[in-house]
Amino acid sequence: MDEFGDLLIEVLGIVCAVGLPLFLAIIATYMTIKGRHEEKMAMIEKGVLFEEKTRPERKPGRYNALRNGICMIGLSLGVIVGMVIDSYISSESDWYYLLVPAITVLFGGGAFIVYFILSRSLMEKERREDERRGDFPEF
Repeated sequence: MDEFGDLLIEVLGIVCAVGLPLFLAIIATYMTIKGRHEEKMAMIEKGVLFEEKTRPERKPGRYNALRNGICMIGLSLGVIVGMVIDSYISSESDWYYLLVPAITVLFGGGAFIVYFILSRSLMEKERREDERRGDFPEF
């Protein structure tokens, strides 16, 4: 009976931890879609014209690959520097295990700052070239 009780607790734990949130997400999605449908049908019955709410058109960033590349280089350098510094520090400190993640995040933040400065200068250069040619980008 003890093994059955342990198995029941494990199964219930998995069902409650995974199944319940998934079930609630499905119910919430269904209720949202059903509510929108009922609202539209009520408007149609009353003869009210409605406009579909559309998301504004998103323009993809021009420098996404540059941002991702600089960020990955910064994070990699952070891990490497953290591991090198880690080998020279004793493990008696309370903060010893936070050294590599902290340096990784520091270098990642530095990479984003480098990206910001670089992309700003590239955009300014493009703007000057467009003004020189007489082309003005549409916004």
